[in-house]
Parts: sequence; structure tokens; C-alpha cells
Amino acid sequence: MKRIAFTVLLLVLVLFSSSLSVLAEVSDVIGEHMEMIALTFDDGPHPGNTGRILDVLNKYGVRGTFFVLGCNALYYPAPLKRAIREGHEIENHSFDHKTMNKSPAELADEIERTAGIISSLSGRRSRYFRPPEGKCPPALSEALKTLGYEAVFWTIDSEDWRGKSPDRIVESVLGSVRGNDVILFHDYTCPNGNTVLALDKLIPELLRRGYRLVTVEELKNKTASLN
Repeated sequence: MKRIAFTVLLLVLVLFSSSLSVLAEVSDVIGEHMEMIALTFDDGPHPGNTGRILDVLNKYGVRGTFFVLGCNALYYPAPLKRAIREGHEIENHSFDHKTMNKSPAELADEIERTAGIISSLSGRRSRYFRPPEGKCPPALSEALKTLGYEAVFWTIDSEDWRGKSPDRIVESVLGSVRGNDVILFHDYTCPNGNTVLALDKLIPELLRRGYRLVTVEELKNKTASLN
């Protein structure tokens, strides 16, 4: 009798393990086909705002992409180190956000200066560059091509830099969001902490709608695989 009971128990365990394996595979497939959105943050790191944004991202278990300024990374390495440690993507946004009306060689030097700072903190070379103010003149395009960078812009501007209220930020983003969007936020020029408050409302709603919130690199890899 004990042997029969033991055999039945083994069969149940095998079937249960198989079911879990199938469920895991189904979950992976569903995850791969969910619509993706990348949350991106410009101009940081900031000694206070970056950490508060990281708190919200971690609260919901999502990762973002931070396009950092070299000067701020030098001044405030601690929040950047935390972002790296917690698995967020760190990319290049120039050294000081000043004019891009320079020669290709000068621009390349500035980009490489910031890349060196990022590499010293993260151990990896940045691959993407977000042009300040979204402007990419010919000289900058030439510098990026020479260095092997890809320019990354955005499809939705949250306009948090205008000082919009959290509710207005959320409303404007949700009113136009769709799969493969790249949403622009700021972790330095976000007055009154409205970006942080907006994210705490926006992220759970995006998740509820079935979106996967990913890094820029993950989004790029997905779209490349579909081409």
C-alpha cells in the first residue's frame, strides 16, 4: 500500500512539474509578443530626482534608460551607480547639453568624453546617443557615424520639463501611447517632483493595459528581429 501511494505521489509531482514547465514556456511566449514601450530619462543624474525615479521603477519591477550628461555624471556618480546596479540602461546625452554647432571632431571628442565616464562607472560602452533638444545637425550625424553610435529620439514627449502637473503628464501620455513608443522624461529638469508623481500613476496603468516596459536596447532588438 505504501509503495502504491508513493508511486501515485511521484506521478502527481511529475505531472505538476510538467505543467509548471509548460506554463513557464507559455508565459515566455506571451511576454515576447507583448507590446513594448521604453521609458527614457534625460539630463541626469540628479542627486535627488534620479533616486526617486529609481524608487518608482523598482516599485513596479520595470527598467528604464537614462541618457546622461557627462558633467552631471561627474558631479553625482552615486545615483548613476545605483541605476547601473539595479539593471537600468545608461546611454549618452553629450557632456553638458550645450550647443551642437561644432565641428565633427569637436563633437566626437565631447561624446567620447561622456562615453569614458559612463564606461568607468558601468564597465560597458554606451551604444546610443540622444541629441540635445532632439536636434541632429550634419556635423553631429557625421560624428555619430564615425564613432558607431545610433541616434535615439522619442515618439512621445511627456513635457515634464514644462512643469506640467502629474495628472496632465499622465493624461497626455496615455492619450497617445501605443506599442514601440519611446517616451521622454527628465530626471534633472523636472520641477516640483511632478515626473516622479506622474510615473507612480502612469506605470501601473501601462502595465494594466498589457504593455511591457523595457530599455531602449531591448526595444531596438525587438524591432530589429521583426524586420
